[in-house]
Amino acid sequence: MKRNPSIERLFRWRFLSHEKVPKSIIPPRSVIRLIEREPDWGPGLEIGAEFRIGYYSRQDGPNCVWLVDASGKYGQTWDQISLLDTFEIVSLSDETDIYGLHRPVLEPL
Repeated sequence: MKRNPSIERLFRWRFLSHEKVPKSIIPPRSVIRLIEREPDWGPGLEIGAEFRIGYYSRQDGPNCVWLVDASGKYGQTWDQISLLDTFEIVSLSDETDIYGLHRPVLEPL
């Protein structure tokens, strides 16, 4: 059986990282909607705004979630642990390549 290097790196990150480890990782290409907003947040984060989860960066690890807007631009980052407090999941993707090594760039919605 062929090993999946993305999954192996994820487990290595979980055990070697000193950050708080998320219990689950939302797969890339999933769609989320903002349900709670702080008053001091900048523009582009309005209640009801939908984003896709972008591919994770090897440098940042899977705890740094990239939010991709409707135009396909990687604009903001979030952490896995507080993501579900602020956003609701509209649809989960079945993506298995969390770093997007063998996938095309996300297109605009």
